[in-house]
Amino acid sequence: MRVFILKPDAIGDFILSTGCIRLMARELGEKNLAMAVRADVAPLAKAQFPKADVIPLRLREKRRLVNLATVNVINCLPAWLRILTFRADAAICLRSMRAYLHTITFYLPRAKRRIACENLLLADPRMRRPAVENFVRRVFTPTLIPYPRTGKLPTDIEANRLVTAELLQRHVADEEILPTLTPPSPVSPKNRWLLCPFSSTKSKDYPAESWAQALNLLSYEQTPIHLAAGPNQADRLQVFAASLRAAGLKNIHVDRSVQLSDFLQSAAESRLVLTVDTAAAHIACALGTPAVIVSAGQHPGVYAPYSPNGQQIWLMPPQHLPKGEWRNATTPKMIADAIAQVLAAR
Repeated sequence: MRVFILKPDAIGDFILSTGCIRLMARELGEKNLAMAVRADVAPLAKAQFPKADVIPLRLREKRRLVNLATVNVINCLPAWLRILTFRADAAICLRSMRAYLHTITFYLPRAKRRIACENLLLADPRMRRPAVENFVRRVFTPTLIPYPRTGKLPTDIEANRLVTAELLQRHVADEEILPTLTPPSPVSPKNRWLLCPFSSTKSKDYPAESWAQALNLLSYEQTPIHLAAGPNQADRLQVFAASLRAAGLKNIHVDRSVQLSDFLQSAAESRLVLTVDTAAAHIACALGTPAVIVSAGQHPGVYAPYSPNGQQIWLMPPQHLPKGEWRNATTPKMIADAIAQVLAAR
């Protein structure tokens, strides 16, 4: 069975889908999969699924002078031409908030079946969106599954389960759908902690001073702490490191900007990962690396919490706090206690 997979999301969201994609690869043959993903995610997708056909979608997230939709249509044309010639037994979409570009991409391949969860953007639709969705439903008659509202796992993983179960025509268990990543090389464990303090949005970041207080509450015997961040966050990372050192922490190392594959290897080999709600959190979970994740609590239950092997603790704040108050609700002592718990369990 040949399957076209649409997953036009950021790295963390793609990682959430790796469990179901790996399940499809095992049962249907990896070489029978073609997946359209964002261009910045394509190297990770190809590394994890080398026999699959990976199609990069050059989607821009922010407007620059020219209308964003116009630019993205032009950027996607080469990928659309490839997808248009693809013949599949089934096309599935693993994104439940589909803008027009996502809808176009999903219906381009010649597929006998199309499976997705219902489009969540229809809950508060623009005037034209229902008309477009109703048109493609009549023409292509896709199987649209209600998006899950609750479940033992985050609802985005549950949605992946429902789509995969419909494709395979069988029940899919928890352990089959959990995110999994394979390190680029054999893992050689290192006695170091990896701290990734920044998310893509500053509203999810936890203050350096509070991280320092949490670490100072521990007797960590000067275990080397390596700091890592994205290429455009290098200056902020130096300031963050200076704050930790000013608080009396020693053995702080700032890792240079590295390829994503190198970061995966570093996370797999670290004794502990400390981070916020960002791609690094999902990488640690998918690798099975012990981790403490300080979450801002945005979209609770949709993307987190989860722990494939019980060695990752998500510190989730109470819901419905005033903006920014989650940082006060998650105290340095809570972080220190969670770190001690993870290390003791390991």
